[in-house]
Amino acid sequence: MKMNQTAFQKYEKQETIYFDLLVEQHAGLSFEKQLRFGELIGDHAWKLDMTAGTIVFGELVFPIQIIGSFSFQDHSWMCGWANTQSGIPENLLQQSYKLKELGEEEEIEVLNSGHFQVEEDFVHQIGLFACGFFETKSYYCANYGQGILVVTIDSPAIPAIDKSRLEGILTTFPQLISSMELDPRNTFFNYLIDRECLLKVSNEQIEGLKGEAIIKAGFDELNRLTVLESSLS
Repeated sequence: MKMNQTAFQKYEKQETIYFDLLVEQHAGLSFEKQLRFGELIGDHAWKLDMTAGTIVFGELVFPIQIIGSFSFQDHSWMCGWANTQSGIPENLLQQSYKLKELGEEEEIEVLNSGHFQVEEDFVHQIGLFACGFFETKSYYCANYGQGILVVTIDSPAIPAIDKSRLEGILTTFPQLISSMELDPRNTFFNYLIDRECLLKVSNEQIEGLKGEAIIKAGFDELNRLTVLESSLS
């Protein structure tokens, strides 16, 4: 039976100054990008060439932007722009400075504070956000022993996500919400916006329409995912 496609409409992301919500606005598509990037680089170890501004995985070489780093010693995060002792070339800090500007303009403390205490999973929160905000092909958390360097990666050599196909959401989204503390409903809503779907939203569920395909997620009163399925309209 054909579904009434006119019930679906275009939604925009809501403006927010809360970092947790900013992460949720970008987590879905960024996580999918990272999974695909992981498939591309396989088991190759990473190597950083600061002079060239690249990260290398075997024969694969990609340009980077440095977002910041996490220290295992004191469990702190240092934004790239604040790490003046490391001699990071200015051309690798353009995105880091833009996040600082955003933090100052919108009074987002996480972005305009150069150095502060965090849990280790913050590296993925900031990576997901930066990847989505700058619309890069991926981000990478490079463990160098004493800490973790977070970089964004953008290159035409990395295949783009095929937004015309919704099947990937069925596996990507459950992986995402099981690996991080996120509000599933808000994250799914914004994921479908990034996937350029038309939406139909109710208290119990969110449906996304792309071409003839529909993906539907159901949620309980605590916004926990109860069902995730796709079908043809």
